[in-house]
Amino acid sequence: MGGMVLETNMTEILTRIEDQNKFEKQEAGIIAAPARAVSAVKNMNIPQQIKDMKLPDLPQAIKDLKF
Repeated sequence: MGGMVLETNMTEILTRIEDQNKFEKQEAGIIAAPARAVSAVKNMNIPQQIKDMKLPDLPQAIKDLKF
């Protein structure tokens, strides 16, 4: 850390590297979640009017929505 050796036990070092890799993979899954959600909505059988809504337009779009 900062050029200083803090840990010399190779097993401990490898364990921490594996832990870091697990966290990075979990984080990548969380980051991809919005894209998966959009894809799921596009594949649902709902009216096109609802699919085309954008978040900033949502309050007005809800008011104008006709079922």
